[in-house]
Amino acid sequence: MNDPDMRSLMQAATERQLAVTALQKKYAESESIPTEQLLDMRELLSTERVVLEAIITLFVKLGHGDDAGSA
Repeated sequence: MNDPDMRSLMQAATERQLAVTALQKKYAESESIPTEQLLDMRELLSTERVVLEAIITLFVKLGHGDDAGSA
């Protein structure tokens, strides 16, 4: 696993955290769930999926690196 891959993963995680914080502030005082909020949540879930796929890829690559090192 090279440094650019790690940096990309960390960047994606940071961006997701910022998006969650922004949405929490945006809807903190809301008493109902408007369509806009549902659309924002769908976008957030899409972002979450990308980050999770990146994490899975990272672990798979790290696992293959360990296998090569122990062979």
